[in-house]
Formats: sequence, C-alpha cells, structure tokens
Amino acid sequence: MGGCRFLQNEENLLMHGKWDRYVFLSLLVLILSGISYAHWKGQQQDEQFLKDYTEYQQAVQLMQQGRAEQALPLLRSLLGKYPDRYNIMRTLGLAYAMKNDFQKAAFYYEKAIRKRPFLQQDPIFTLQFGEILYYNGEYAKAKAYLEKSKQLPGSETYHARIDELLSQIQHQKSS
Repeated sequence: MGGCRFLQNEENLLMHGKWDRYVFLSLLVLILSGISYAHWKGQQQDEQFLKDYTEYQQAVQLMQQGRAEQALPLLRSLLGKYPDRYNIMRTLGLAYAMKNDFQKAAFYYEKAIRKRPFLQQDPIFTLQFGEILYYNGEYAKAKAYLEKSKQLPGSETYHARIDELLSQIQHQKSS
C-alpha cells in the first residue's frame, strides 16, 4: 500500500508538471500574440501618420503656390483627425487669410493660441495675427498684437510692416 501512494504522488507530480507546462506555453503564446498585434497596429499607425504628414506638407506647398482653396479641404480633414494640433489650426487660419476670409482666419488663430499660448511670443505669428485682425476690422485687438509684435525680434521688413499696419489703424481711428 505504501508503494501505491508513492506512485500516486509521482503521477500527481507528473500531471502537475504537465499542467504547469501547458499554462506556461499558453501564457507564452498569449504574450507573443499580444506583441505581434501591438507591432502590427504600430506599423499601421506609423503609416497613417506618414500619410497625414505628407498631406500636411502638400497643403503647405499648395499655399506657397497661392492655391489656398485647394489646401483648405486637406487642412480641415487633418484638423478633424488631430483636433489638438495648434500647427494645423495656425496653417488653416493662414489658408483662410489667403482667401480673404479673415473672420475664419482669426477664429483658427485664436484657437491655436488657446492650445499653445506660447505662440504669442512668435514674431511671425503675432504679425500675421495682427494683420488678420486688422483686415477683420478688429482694430483695437490688432493694435495690441502689433505693438506686442514690435517688441519681438525681427527684420527691418518685419518691423516696417508692423509700422505700416499701426499707421493704417491710426488712420482708421481718425476717419
């Protein structure tokens, strides 16, 4: 009887060892599947980001060619995918400004500022926004941005444009 117990214990140990191997192999398969899936999804995401980046570059190039109308659908689509990207908001605002839709341009510039307040320290951004506000008829706000912009570093041409806009604002007020 004592020998039988020993065999039963040995059989239990063998069965227990088989289960341990099955559990280990199952966990290993599960982990490897998870890693493979994550890698595949990451590749898909990388491909999508590359496609979107190319689309953004295409929109910028269209704007540089003076074809803002064709850039707008690309930029609106990108903003739909990336609603928190201040650079897309800014570029979309610039595209609207190029189309002389200064109300929408101002809307997107303000939206960009809310996402990235530091933009107000960017001399080109503040000049562009001041100019957009001027053409939108928001003279007091334009003057404030242009005066702030005047304090930032920039070229002679940059500062001459600020002075020109400030002079035009002064002329508008006296008219």
